[in-house]
Amino acid sequence: MELSLNQATTRPYPLIATAEAAARAGIRNIGLWIEPVEETGIARTQQLLADTGLSVSSVCRAGFLADKEGVELRAAVDGVKRALDLSREVGSPMLTLIAGGLPANDRSIAHAEQRLRTTLEELEPHARQAGVRLALEPLHPLFVDSRSIVTTIGQALRVIEDLPAETVGILIDAYATYWDSNFHNDVVKAGPRIAGYQVSDFALPLPVPENMNGRLFPGEGSIDLASLTASVRRAGYTGPVEVEIFNDDIWKLPLETIIERTVAGFNRYVAEPVNALERQLT
Repeated sequence: MELSLNQATTRPYPLIATAEAAARAGIRNIGLWIEPVEETGIARTQQLLADTGLSVSSVCRAGFLADKEGVELRAAVDGVKRALDLSREVGSPMLTLIAGGLPANDRSIAHAEQRLRTTLEELEPHARQAGVRLALEPLHPLFVDSRSIVTTIGQALRVIEDLPAETVGILIDAYATYWDSNFHNDVVKAGPRIAGYQVSDFALPLPVPENMNGRLFPGEGSIDLASLTASVRRAGYTGPVEVEIFNDDIWKLPLETIIERTVAGFNRYVAEPVNALERQLT
């Protein structure tokens, strides 16, 4: 099982510094974000990846489609297409897609799901042409208004049902979905639809006003990451496991400290216990 450092975890630090520090720490994979890649430039990013030997596990993020119509929707669709092209250029197998929240003028999640589905059908040919998989990511229900009407693995699977699995899948974020009592059963159903997997940890109280920025290093919260990860792997996912953290206090730490604690938490609370579980089953 391989760790991937999602760039959100080291957000205040430039892409070049993050990639070089990750490589020095023995990390072999990185999850990129669109804005730092654009700031660095495609050619410089490509050279950086070649120099450090890092493979790209994902590009974050595009979408925010379900709450838009007309001109705004067309602009968002064009943004996803550009992000797919960028993902191809940096060698990412997938692009994280965020559904978008509920619009003020229509509070029906069913209607929002249909708008999202229709837009995904339009985007699928571009994803196929780019050779990049769209990965719909369910977010925690706290963000159903502002960020994502898709909040569970089962719902994500319903939205993408019958779309080609090789071009449209899901990204499972343990932090966002661990609360769901159907997690383990829905992971089994997802199977080959699982395009990516992310971990971080959860504890109360959440920070305000930005609730999302309460993610912790693996092992510093209450999520049974080993059990969740084992289920994802039993479902057939064998790719890198990203650690993606949003936390203002963590972002104040030195870059090397963030990476050291990421590696240590991943090894102790994800990789080692899952490897032990898998050995017991063989």
